[in-house]
Amino acid sequence: MRGLLTLLLAAALLAGCATPKRLETTSTASTSTSTSTASTSTASAGTKGTGAGFLQRYAVSKKLEHAVDKLEKGDLAGAVKDLNALCRGQAVPGVTDEALFRLALLSLRPSVEKPLSGQGPQLLKRLRREYPASPWTLQAAPLIELVDVADELRQQNRSLRASNHSLGRELKESNQVIKELNLVIKQLKNLDVELEQKVR
Repeated sequence: MRGLLTLLLAAALLAGCATPKRLETTSTASTSTSTSTASTSTASAGTKGTGAGFLQRYAVSKKLEHAVDKLEKGDLAGAVKDLNALCRGQAVPGVTDEALFRLALLSLRPSVEKPLSGQGPQLLKRLRREYPASPWTLQAAPLIELVDVADELRQQNRSLRASNHSLGRELKESNQVIKELNLVIKQLKNLDVELEQKVR
């Protein structure tokens, strides 16, 4: 009997010790469940934002693909139109920088009816300014240097033309003075001959 009481007391004590543990475990589990629910809702909100960004990036990437397809098919006007729209739209790294580079190349193509426009160098400078770490900026670097050299040469050419025009005007004036001097010399010679004849 005594042994049975001792056994029951030990069981009650063990059961009493086990109850708070179970409550603690249950409360910990419920806390972790609520934390997990909160993090899931935060993650889903973040995924929603990321999803919208991903969809926009995908749509813009598709537009760039269409522009490149048009280029490959020889539809330069269509490609320029699409690339212009991409460059004017919201900036998307990896897409807008490529569009700027491709549009700059197309703008730098001079033709008989359309000489080199100022849009190409402006687009290259924008690419360098807005996307300094882009691989397209790296590819554009030698081209930007060439454009800068071409600009310098163009300015020198303008300056030389102005100097040439000025020299041409001065030469014309000098020729006029020479003609007048020759006429005066001729008149003086005639006078000299007349004087000699009178003296005789």
